[in-house]
Amino acid sequence: MSEQHQPDIDEILNLRFAVLIFILILGVLAAEVFSNSPRAWPASDATQEVALVEPTQTDVPPTTTPPPMPTPTFTSTPAPTSTPLPPATATPLPATSTPESVSNAGAAEITGAGYDPALVERGEQLFLLCAACHGADARGLPNLGKDLVDSDFVASQTDDELTQFIITGRPIWDPLNTTGIDMPGRGGNPALTTEEIQAIIAYIRTLAAENSGQGEAVPVDSTPVADASANNAPAPAADGASTAYDPALIAAGQALFPQCAACHGADARGLPNLGKNLVDSEFVAGLTDQELLEFVRTGRPIWDPLNTTGIDMPGRGGNPALTDDDILAIIAYVRSLAASSG
Repeated sequence: MSEQHQPDIDEILNLRFAVLIFILILGVLAAEVFSNSPRAWPASDATQEVALVEPTQTDVPPTTTPPPMPTPTFTSTPAPTSTPLPPATATPLPATSTPESVSNAGAAEITGAGYDPALVERGEQLFLLCAACHGADARGLPNLGKDLVDSDFVASQTDDELTQFIITGRPIWDPLNTTGIDMPGRGGNPALTTEEIQAIIAYIRTLAAENSGQGEAVPVDSTPVADASANNAPAPAADGASTAYDPALIAAGQALFPQCAACHGADARGLPNLGKNLVDSEFVAGLTDQELLEFVRTGRPIWDPLNTTGIDMPGRGGNPALTDDDILAIIAYVRSLAASSG
């Protein structure tokens, strides 16, 4: 049995050797095949590391600047201009040939019992300039203009006095201003002429007459103006009479005049860039005492178109305690100086 087992081991060894030889032959053949074909081996680890460290840079496309947007242009629209009040088409009244001045010399001369209807109609049209403060019916507006129809002040003034009052206005600092706002000279319209103011007064008088049941309105005549400097004629007294002033009144005015001398000079002949010459003044000579009283009470503010000094003339000479009688005494004194100068 030992002899039979030995051949089996030899056969097994021979078989293994043959298998080994076969495997070696296959390896040689495989190496030969791979050596004749192109190699596509993967990159080495070092190459891979370089590829990781230095990645391929992708070119960034250049930034393109957007085309400039057109800048919109704006054209300014001119502000609308107010349409001027069209002139009244009423038939003008015949007026005197006396040229218009600061006083009432240029106002239309009205004769007869009542106002000309054409003048009243023109005044009604022009009253629109006053309606903003005094109301469309001239009955006033709260905290603005006064009632002009039932006004004791309007009724107490002559047409010339009322004309001068409207020309001057009543500033807010006037002690007689009870509205708390300015009444501008000429109703705030410097282009308003004396004749147009006279037409407005005729319209207001007509409303007052209709309201009181008196029928037709009658012009309130003013006292004739006397030129105190002409031919040494006596100046009109405070009551409008053509008599000389009471010497006591003149003396009282002389004592009070130092309150005016700071601007008008101790001799009442004015000071440069301050008060005007009162002795040779055509303006003073052209007003009645009552008109001059009203003017002094009101003053002439710097914004008044007729103010040529460039400074305010305060109401009552800047002294609210100055009474009307005091002002009339000063007027008598100034009139006496003008008469002596002539």
